[in-house]
Amino acid sequence: MRKLSWVLAFLITSTYAFGQGVNFIPGNLRTPFTQAKTKGKLVFLEVYSPTCHICESFIPTFKNASVGKAFNDRFVSYKLDVNTPEAQAFLAKQNLFVPSLPLFLFFDSNVKLIHAQSTENAVQPLVALASKVADPKQRAQNYQNRFRQGERNPSFLADYGYFSRIMKDTVSNIQTMQAYTKALKPAEYTSKAAFTVIQKVLLDAENPLFDYFMTHLALYKSKFPAEDLKKIGEYIVMTTLYSSRAATMSPARIQKLGSYLNTLGFDRKSIENRTLIPELNALIKTQQWAQVIDRVNQYEKLGSPGPDEFTYLGNYLKGKSQNPQVVQKATMLLSRGRR
Repeated sequence: MRKLSWVLAFLITSTYAFGQGVNFIPGNLRTPFTQAKTKGKLVFLEVYSPTCHICESFIPTFKNASVGKAFNDRFVSYKLDVNTPEAQAFLAKQNLFVPSLPLFLFFDSNVKLIHAQSTENAVQPLVALASKVADPKQRAQNYQNRFRQGERNPSFLADYGYFSRIMKDTVSNIQTMQAYTKALKPAEYTSKAAFTVIQKVLLDAENPLFDYFMTHLALYKSKFPAEDLKKIGEYIVMTTLYSSRAATMSPARIQKLGSYLNTLGFDRKSIENRTLIPELNALIKTQQWAQVIDRVNQYEKLGSPGPDEFTYLGNYLKGKSQNPQVVQKATMLLSRGRR
């Protein structure tokens, strides 16, 4: 009898702890905003994917009673499947980027984004997140003002940098990450927190922290998975090479960024295909026509181009310059291209 009573008590406690979790409402994306206006609450959107294992791991945590109270008291909550046309259209309209899943977005009832972040999968961080969003001074929408007022705490700068990435605000991201690197001590460059910033926030391959990362790969490999380092390095280099700011870079700067791909272990053919156009853009901008021809010749030798590549490159050169040497080279490339 005592054993039965104990089992019943356990079941009741478990039901209370896990059955009073976050109330994710059904309906479409209009539903949470309509209810939020009626109830005078904010809207919480969990951007997730049914195939995301990390997203699935949050399910028990969201069922926790403490998390449920923290969210249900303040927000109307809705699960937004990132793969659906509804989600894609909404994110495009809001001009938001999803760096990783799950992503937590918070809006007012007028569909104005007030906060966005990811967080650790545990009760206390989620409860703290709900409290943070409830305080207007702590919301992401106030990050810019805090930065302008001189706040330079590394944790804050990491949050602001991540938010600026979600907002597709590359200018703020670069500025914030420069400040972040400056706020760190060199001994902190290889910390878990700094590595997370490199992995999830940093977009600028010319940031001193990334330069340190590239020149101390062996040290990072002793602490973090080698396959992650290669992916991270490639993403940051390619993001920089194909950004609008690459148009202002000298050929030497472009070539330095390209050399990072070699350091990361990419083969010569892959490097040629990744760096050709940024290098040509820089050379054409400075009217270094002989070097343009040399760079194309190098690509022909090492990049293993086919008819499609010859056609693209020939048309590219014809559209960029009327220099006789370049036009002649373009004509030769087109003759080898697809007809």
